[in-house]
Amino acid sequence: MKRIKYIILTILVVITMSCGEDFLTKSPMSFLSPENTYVDAAGLQTTLDAAIKGVFDQINGDNESHMFQQNTSDNSVVSVIVARPTDGYIDMRTYATPQNPSQNQTNRATTFYRTCYINLKNANTVIDYIDQVEWAGGESDVERNHLLGSAYFLRALLYMQQTMQFGNCAFPLKSITSARQDFKAFHMQGIWEQMITDLEWAVQYVKSKSEVVTGRPPNAAVRMLLAKYYMLNEQFTDAEAQMDAVINNGEYALVTDADVDVETVEIGANRHPYNDTIIAGRSCFVPADAINYLHQEWNANRVNNKEGIWMITNEWGYEGNALGSSQQIRAYGANFSTTKYGVQTPDGKKGINTKQGTGSMMMKWGRGQGFARPTNYSQYEVWRFKGDIDTVDYRHKTGNWFEMKYVLYDEDGLKGTEWWMKPIRLYKDPDLPLEQRVQQDNLLCIDTIRNWYGYPIYKFWVYDNDNPHRQNGGQADMYILRLAEVYLLRAEARFWQSDYQGCADDVNVIRQRANSLHMYTATDVQMEGIGTILDERNRELWGEEYRHDELVRISVIFAKTGKQDYIGNTYSWDGIDMEKSLSASSFYYNRMMDKNNFFRDGVTSPVSSSVKFTIDPMHIFWPIYEPYIIGNVKNILNQTTGYEGSEKNVEPLAHVVQSAGSPNSDPMVAIGEREE
Repeated sequence: MKRIKYIILTILVVITMSCGEDFLTKSPMSFLSPENTYVDAAGLQTTLDAAIKGVFDQINGDNESHMFQQNTSDNSVVSVIVARPTDGYIDMRTYATPQNPSQNQTNRATTFYRTCYINLKNANTVIDYIDQVEWAGGESDVERNHLLGSAYFLRALLYMQQTMQFGNCAFPLKSITSARQDFKAFHMQGIWEQMITDLEWAVQYVKSKSEVVTGRPPNAAVRMLLAKYYMLNEQFTDAEAQMDAVINNGEYALVTDADVDVETVEIGANRHPYNDTIIAGRSCFVPADAINYLHQEWNANRVNNKEGIWMITNEWGYEGNALGSSQQIRAYGANFSTTKYGVQTPDGKKGINTKQGTGSMMMKWGRGQGFARPTNYSQYEVWRFKGDIDTVDYRHKTGNWFEMKYVLYDEDGLKGTEWWMKPIRLYKDPDLPLEQRVQQDNLLCIDTIRNWYGYPIYKFWVYDNDNPHRQNGGQADMYILRLAEVYLLRAEARFWQSDYQGCADDVNVIRQRANSLHMYTATDVQMEGIGTILDERNRELWGEEYRHDELVRISVIFAKTGKQDYIGNTYSWDGIDMEKSLSASSFYYNRMMDKNNFFRDGVTSPVSSSVKFTIDPMHIFWPIYEPYIIGNVKNILNQTTGYEGSEKNVEPLAHVVQSAGSPNSDPMVAIGEREE
């Protein structure tokens, strides 16, 4: 079989150093040995920074792994159907398979798996060699323990992702330095317990935000991750206490209207980049508020911004910012400027100028590609609360929230016609009854999935200094973790303890800051259940959180507690294999059926009738790319439950938790499953 490339498990393959032209040059063998490289804190920190950069790379860019998290959740879906109908997680029954090699905007499952083990190698290397450095204070040295705690944090973050995405998994706690073909999967529960032990140690030593270099995770980030692990383990009071510690330590505070020191912010480009004339249409100047001010590209790492906890550092114009453009508008913005299936005038003419450098609407609102199409839940339903559509909430107000009516017909061939520089229209006859109005022959935009929708542009707009002719989204500092999520995590911990008033209080802190129309009561929380937190996370963290993983994490808690969800369903597990249990029945799947209209309704693509959105309960977890398994010839490495190959699975191993504070033993060696 030619497709079998003798790839040993990605743990080995993806961590191998690539070779340059000097590969055959003879050098002293010890020159780049660990014994020479990891002799001081700087050498270890450089390795850990590579793992941190790996997290940055999940987020920064137009179709990176983080966006895939949104597209496999209730938030949004993959919309690039015509270009890659067989690549992506759209028709999941057909194309979410172990044989699908795609790593693009439609499918990042393999990317997550592959890069996880690359970054785990870096984190494990720091832990392995932590005591090769001669620390002045020995094992009590402040710098040693901060660095070790930071490595524990990165490792725990990666294993949270790995278990939420693939379930039971290979579990190296040491860097892999030679070829191995004998990996076996471990049960998730043992992995979580080890991560809790490590993080409980780390939280004592990782430094505060004011003491660490911007871009590296501070103590509050460790506490947030520990709280999530605690909730996986039903330790809800412990999770709440961790969030109390962050909220009450005085280092962090939400950005509010009182912090805003400008009258307006510019969301979009008012002026033509080449002749400095005003671009037609509504002004891009929006009255400044706490929310749009918070998300200005220059504000995430501002000294007086106390909301940010862990941020990407990538502001334009600073030497050393090598991450490249954020391209967030390109990723999340509606693809109204497409050359195919785009917007037409009511008399059938091309409506939008798609030529880069002359298309005024493209330069004004960005060249969105619509890679993440919001669900109806994200666009409409979540903004209806207590009978009102909330348009005063800063996160949904005019200017902060992009609407298609902002776009004008600007195709050069329309000059002199009645349509020139008029707002684009979706329907030839907008007055027809709804059933007739939405028929294909009345639509002026064929691909309404990718090309026509509203979204929170305030989060993604960044002027692209390097590409002003197309405005993909320029370099920007961005949030990975911030205080708003801390309040929502504490709200969740209180919810699981049936403290509905406490939950409402925390959610309302976020809503009050956002100028929301209505607040939650304890009764609202009791009726809406976990939907209270998930809805507010959608409003506040859309495009920021790892939404798929959050839904899976919450599914684990429902299965363990047996608590009824807001739909009336209850869940359970067999007490041994959480992956098998959730692959059969989960809150994740029922949430998708409730909130993701594309998967629930089996929506067929308007541009490719053979492509239909499908999903089954097993798709809570993703398949492992087959070549990453088949080379593991000395043991069976399990495929994710339900996918081809999983019929050969063996019982996962049960991990025995190791103490924190010093290098680990190989988990398989520790339980007698292999020899050192």
